[in-house]
Amino acid sequence: MANKRIYYAVHQVGLKKDADLGNFVALHGVQSVGMTTNFNLTQVFELSQLAIYENIEDIPDVEVTLNKVLDGYPPVYLMATQDAPAPTLAGRSNSKSIFGLSIFDDTQESATGVADSVVECSGMYVGSIAYNFPLDDSMNEDTTLVGNDKVWKNDSKPTNPDVITRVGALGFDGDFAALDSPIGTGGVNRRENLIFTYNGAEGLDLNSMVADFDTTIMPPEVFGVSTSGTNEKTNGQDFDAHFSSITVSADLGRENINELGRKGPYFRSVTFPIEVTCEVEVTSTSGDMISATEEGIYTTGSDLCDDGGNLTDRTIRIATCEGTRIYLGLKNKLSSVNYAGGDAGGGNVSVTYTFTTFNDFTVMHSGDPNGNFAWANRDVYLRETG
Repeated sequence: MANKRIYYAVHQVGLKKDADLGNFVALHGVQSVGMTTNFNLTQVFELSQLAIYENIEDIPDVEVTLNKVLDGYPPVYLMATQDAPAPTLAGRSNSKSIFGLSIFDDTQESATGVADSVVECSGMYVGSIAYNFPLDDSMNEDTTLVGNDKVWKNDSKPTNPDVITRVGALGFDGDFAALDSPIGTGGVNRRENLIFTYNGAEGLDLNSMVADFDTTIMPPEVFGVSTSGTNEKTNGQDFDAHFSSITVSADLGRENINELGRKGPYFRSVTFPIEVTCEVEVTSTSGDMISATEEGIYTTGSDLCDDGGNLTDRTIRIATCEGTRIYLGLKNKLSSVNYAGGDAGGGNVSVTYTFTTFNDFTVMHSGDPNGNFAWANRDVYLRETG
């Protein structure tokens, strides 16, 4: 019987390496999935008539958006870049994957058995990544995949023999292979699962900030954070900085590189440099504590060459109990600060600090499917010491 609807229990998503003929691996913790297909049309008109002469079709753009909670299973970003030579932004930039979505009978209680409908999107690159660490919700990841190729197994319209062959090759029934058990702890991570503790034996990096890859290090511009980037408990109970949310994001801004004799692009390149943003919101107790002057607060004299400006390079690291590690390098600088709230309606003052850097966005996970990034050797990519 045909479905009356599709809801969360009866559709499933998975990923595998590009050109992999094996099974898709099911993604756990996915909260939502969306697909958009845009057909790019170019209009040509001619003298002597008002009607369009030809509406020329270019290649389609396919975009898949996924939101997943951080739950001990590897993030979507890592599953989509399994053949990357390094876990850095540049290292993961050229990886492609195949995305699959299967739809099952809406009378079932889970996505198992033979699917009613299956779609495959191949040659998918990562288009954007964002990690969200909110106060009143689960930690989560937003990932966008972009490509030019989407085929529904049960679509009867294609006449292209290559597409027909491919549809026939989509022999999987939609019940994807499962990942191993989650590696990290805490299940679906929430605010209490952001790690601020450290053992003090890691040393300092080039910014004189703690080089521990297993703790969260924030810039001292955030009021309450120590000069070495740690969030201490001065009285043994309350943190000195009261974080409300942290969001880290990057848009890879891919563009097609085309060639004569071929309709599709031979590569979708990342448009370096890529801006990486870290937005931090705190509940304020003493204002934003950011001073800024024309002369610069770090200026040491009246000579023009003594200009120290108002800002300095900072390190940003994020660590969660479920195994995610994010490192934004040593060149983060404050780009804006916003003091708001505390109005007569009774709300609290919040301060939002926005930091930016470029091209530094290393993401690792204890369950990374790429065996080259051994968790025991994560210091190779996540620690730069002075």
